Amino acid sequence: MYVLFWFCKSEAKKEAMLRKQDPGHDTLGSICCRVTIEGEYAEIGYVHIDCRKSAWDAENQRLKGNGDNNKKHNKWLNEFKVKIERTFDLLQIEFEHVTAMLVKEFVTEKRLFRFSTLHLITEYIKDRELEVSEKIIVKATVDIEKNYAKNFTNYLESEKLTSRQPRTFDEKIISGFRKYLYETEGFGMPHTHKHIVWLKTLFKHSLKKKRLKFNPLEGCEIGTDNTKPDTTHLTVEQLSKLAKFDFSDLAKRGFIAPQTAHKCELERDAFVFNCFSGMHHIEYTNKLFRIEHCKEGVFLKGSRQKTEEDFMVKLLEPALAILSKYGGSIQNLPSKSNQKRNDTLKQIAVLVGIPVVLSTKIARKTFTDIALNELMMEVSDVASCLGLKNDRYLKHYGRIREKRIAAKMMSWNDILKSA
Repeated sequence: MYVLFWFCKSEAKKEAMLRKQDPGHDTLGSICCRVTIEGEYAEIGYVHIDCRKSAWDAENQRLKGNGDNNKKHNKWLNEFKVKIERTFDLLQIEFEHVTAMLVKEFVTEKRLFRFSTLHLITEYIKDRELEVSEKIIVKATVDIEKNYAKNFTNYLESEKLTSRQPRTFDEKIISGFRKYLYETEGFGMPHTHKHIVWLKTLFKHSLKKKRLKFNPLEGCEIGTDNTKPDTTHLTVEQLSKLAKFDFSDLAKRGFIAPQTAHKCELERDAFVFNCFSGMHHIEYTNKLFRIEHCKEGVFLKGSRQKTEEDFMVKLLEPALAILSKYGGSIQNLPSKSNQKRNDTLKQIAVLVGIPVVLSTKIARKTFTDIALNELMMEVSDVASCLGLKNDRYLKHYGRIREKRIAAKMMSWNDILKSA
């Protein structure tokens, strides 16, 4: 299949007269679209873009220049082409022979697809990946949604519901999926709730894209996860113990292999560094940060990939020691995949004797607790260090403890003296 966008001269009397008077007249016109398959073509027609002939780049099938209006039109042309190509792909699944006219009928919505649930999921993921390419969302978000989609597909297969039409879904599909995640997958309430929220988003998005005539899940209530945010973190004593722990001594005494000691030391250093930087695993692993020296100290700066918010943290002594240990270069700091890091961290917790199930998230939460309750930093400043848009979501990383309240509140006698 070949998609062509082409310039069609305006047939308005004024333009026709101007062209007759001056053969070099830069005429007005419209951009049209044509689809060709195996030598046969169909005119899809006007794509709602008008321009002068000189503004149209026929070779590259786009408007010339970088003006805001031209950028908007070129983006629309790209999206329209993607729509045609995806329509062609879907038609190839349903029809033995796909013609240009058949593509036109579905693109112009004279005929509509009857999307299966699996088709809705596939198209949703494609839409989200397109948003990644346009930098509207980050790849990590799509990766998470792919996992939700996989679990929902597994549920449909286990219940033999893959052939059931989406329009027949109701609250039973939500309760069944929830039960499957609880009992079969063993997920907790918060993680399960995120799956259900995603499922409703899938149907809402599908309606918006006209893949459904109505949203059968629109009125279904899903409630909240009814759980308090998990702010598990290391205490100052536990963090200090971990930072100083000698894994090589365990290897010398024969408790662990030298290779294990080396692996644990590397991951411990990465974990402790993040306890003092507050970085998310993605920014740390992809080295999406930089080190800057100034008279006030050494600062770690970067931009949060998920929120696109800048973050900045002053590195304290333990973090500086780790940075120095690896030659002062962020590229030398040890890094692994999230799963491998978490596997090693669980092993480290047992070896060091820390009664916490360690993970990469615990480092970010430990930083938050230190910043709030030990350094007494303002809540908005802590949110800024974490790269959050505001302090609304700070509750998911840390909570204000008694120590902070006690330090902040004066005694009544001090109030009387100051009065």
